[in-house]
Order: sequence, then C-alpha cells, then structure tokens
Amino acid sequence: MLLSALPQARATQTQQRVEKPLRQAVDTRQSAQKTVDAWRDDRERLTAQYELLEEEIKQLQERHDDLKVAVEATQERLTSKKDQLQEIARITGEITPFLDQLFQQLIEVSRSGPPFLQSERQQRQEKLQAMINDPSISVGEKYRRLMEGLLVEAEYGTTTEVYQDHIELGGQPTLVDVFRFGRLNLFYLTLDQASCGFFNEADQKWQALEPSALRPLKSAVAMAAKRQPVELVSLPIGRMVQP
Repeated sequence: MLLSALPQARATQTQQRVEKPLRQAVDTRQSAQKTVDAWRDDRERLTAQYELLEEEIKQLQERHDDLKVAVEATQERLTSKKDQLQEIARITGEITPFLDQLFQQLIEVSRSGPPFLQSERQQRQEKLQAMINDPSISVGEKYRRLMEGLLVEAEYGTTTEVYQDHIELGGQPTLVDVFRFGRLNLFYLTLDQASCGFFNEADQKWQALEPSALRPLKSAVAMAAKRQPVELVSLPIGRMVQP
C-alpha cells in the first residue's frame, strides 16, 4: 500500500509544479490585458479631450482675432471721434463770437427805423438771447435761429401791415390803427378816422398830418387790411410835415 501511494504523491507534486506557473502566467496575461485595455480607454478618452480642447482653442483663437479686429476698428473710430470733437471745439470757439455779432446786429437792426411791433420784437430778442446762452443747443441750431430772426427783420422792409396799438397823442395813450410801410414809415389813423399822423424819427414822437393826408392814408390802411383792391396812393413818405 505504501509503495503504490508514492507514485501518486509524486504525480500530484509534479502537476502542481506545472499548473502553478501556468496559472501565474494566465493571471499575469489577464492583468496585462486589463492594463492594456485601461490604457486604451484612457488614450481614447484623452484623445477625445485633446481634440475637443483643440477645437475650443481654434474657436477661441478665431474669437480673439475677431475681437482684435473689432477693438482696432473701435480705436480707429474713437480716434476719429476725438479728432471730430477737437474740430468741433475749434469751430465752436471761432463761431461763438460770430453768433454774438449776429445777435448784436439783430438788436441794432431792430432799433433802427420807427418803433413798430415793439412787444413782439422784444420777446423774439429775449428768446434768442436765452437760446444763445443755452449750452444744450448746438451751434448750428443757434446760427439757424439767429438767421431766421434777421430774416424776419429783413422781411419787414418789403411788407406792409395794419395793427392796433396804443400811442401817445396829446399826452394821452390812444388806441389807433397803425399802418407800417416797410421799415421806413409808421402812420396812425384814429379809430374814428377823423385824424391821422406819422412817427417823426427826428423828434422820436408821433406827429399829426394835415387833413389832406387823411384820404390817401385811409385807402392805404384799407389796402393793407385787404378791405379794398390795391391802387396807387400818395403818402407823405420821407417828409416832415407840420399840421
């Protein structure tokens, strides 16, 4: 019995000596395969991340280039605007005295000649003065409105009109029809049309006209008020007529 057990024990030992390296080799191969598989997965994952990052870098570079172009364009516009502002400041500095001269010219024009529509013209001048002193109004707008004011004054020289006003006659304020003949002459006709006269610029006062001037002045007033057709009349224009 003992002799038969020895060969069997030796066979078992031999099998164990053979199987152990095989198992170790298989375990090693399986471990290596797992490592390779893990590396492959990591490589694929990292490759995907790398490609994604490359795409992001490309997009960021394109955006950077676009922003750079936009910044350069903005800088050019800012430089241009800065030059424009400097030019505007220079022109404004040069034109402001000119606007003051225009306004003074308007004042002088309105003061020359007989005193007609004084309240209306005074209000216009006050509004223009306030406009000139308003920094929120552009130089161009100030120039335009000043020229409009001068144009209104100029148009007085080519028009006639009739309006009612209180003037001093005989030391008393009297409501009359005032006939403006351009910028040259002012005449008055009392509301009862019984007397008439003119503004004597030499004496700066209203002065009566002789009765012979009453009829042509009535016609002139009616024509200016569009109450009768236009016709030739003879008025004492440019004469200092004593009653």
